[in-house]
Amino acid sequence: MAKYFFFCVLLILICSTSFSQENSPFSRYGIGDVYPQQNIAARGMGGLGATVSNSQFINTINPASYGSLGLVTYDFALTVDSRSLLSKTPANKYKSVNFIPSYITLGMPLTKPGNINGAALVFGLRPATRINYSIEESSRISYDSLGITDSLQTLHEGNGGLNQVFLGIGKTWKNKKNPNNSFSLGFNAGYEWGTKFISNKVSFPSDSSYQTWYNSNSTDSTHFWGLFLNPGFMASFTIGEKTDPISKLKNSYVLTVGASGTLEQKLDASRDLTSETFYYKDDGDIVAVDSVYRVGTEHGNITLPMSFNGGLMLSNMLSNGPFSVKKWGIGVEYNFAQWSKYRDYGQPDKLNNSWFIRGGIEFSPNPLTGKGIFSNGIYRFGYYNGKDYINADGSGYKTQAFSLGYSFNLRKYHSYDRQFTMINTALEFGKRGSTVNNVTENFFKISVGLSLSDIWFIKRKYD
Repeated sequence: MAKYFFFCVLLILICSTSFSQENSPFSRYGIGDVYPQQNIAARGMGGLGATVSNSQFINTINPASYGSLGLVTYDFALTVDSRSLLSKTPANKYKSVNFIPSYITLGMPLTKPGNINGAALVFGLRPATRINYSIEESSRISYDSLGITDSLQTLHEGNGGLNQVFLGIGKTWKNKKNPNNSFSLGFNAGYEWGTKFISNKVSFPSDSSYQTWYNSNSTDSTHFWGLFLNPGFMASFTIGEKTDPISKLKNSYVLTVGASGTLEQKLDASRDLTSETFYYKDDGDIVAVDSVYRVGTEHGNITLPMSFNGGLMLSNMLSNGPFSVKKWGIGVEYNFAQWSKYRDYGQPDKLNNSWFIRGGIEFSPNPLTGKGIFSNGIYRFGYYNGKDYINADGSGYKTQAFSLGYSFNLRKYHSYDRQFTMINTALEFGKRGSTVNNVTENFFKISVGLSLSDIWFIKRKYD
């Protein structure tokens, strides 16, 4: 299994640099378009993360959930992201389909199998934001002193993004008499790095009435890096129990409270600024004529805001003897990020504080004795609504989406080999923006995650 893990690490590094079809004008602001950080199972429930805990996948939104891992677990996911942009003025449409590596994580229990007070160490790699846009504007410009009105074209281009690698630890303490009652703590600590390359080219088209002006190109090439910390907690309480007198099946109703967040980060940064005149060659390449302005290796900081997630989940747990599984769960969550505090070398951007209300439900028709993937699979539904962090036109961007999810075991867990293989899937469709915005975006995402478990570091007795 180790060779598959390192192969996927290499794959996500390669894929994170390959976004040739992506063109999102929203990635022009801040540090880029923010990628969802939830695992695929949570995305199927509207993106719930503060109260989600499972022994068969890794929830990095709240590291307190790591204590539920009982086996070495590897989780890898990919997303196909389809976007449709609509502009009112000028009237235009643009569609793109993007292949995005979502995350790769590896969880390793630190306690022996059977210990109800679990603890685990988690390693992860994921893209956090992505910058990729190309926007062309046509306008007219007047030179009053010359009495000339001329055509002007401006091409705004950008690429880059932020990536994260992290190490997390989580610990769970359970009540011996009732293991459904528990308290968990955890945190992720990691390193993040990225680049932002911005180019603004101003040129005079072929119909220009005054063609002796040189074209201009202003560029900003910034590299940034730093550390981040993401703590979290989770607590579960049994609020009701009943036992069937015939089947002896116990139904427990468990309320889980959870919260997590990321502290404000001040990234170190280094940037090069240039402003130069140029002309286009016949093949489309540009040739610099003269440098008007140049600043090399200017050091500074980029401030990323704090964020918070908090929620509740009510679950129905079934148990017959030593086995306990979730029949259904329903949850609600609030997310907040203080993007108004974002600063790039001390300068704000067209951003505002973001917030989201999320709700979701998951259930399994027959989790204890189901023999097929449909009867013991897990079905999920969710919805979220809120205010996006981008405020490009001053009107704010309302964002909402519906989600569906389904998880099933290709290889069901057996006590004699302690292995399983789970497939997690999620569909998400929604919209960013409303009638008050000039540019809106409809999106549709298909995500697939693979969760594998095994026992590592065990000495083999037989070959």
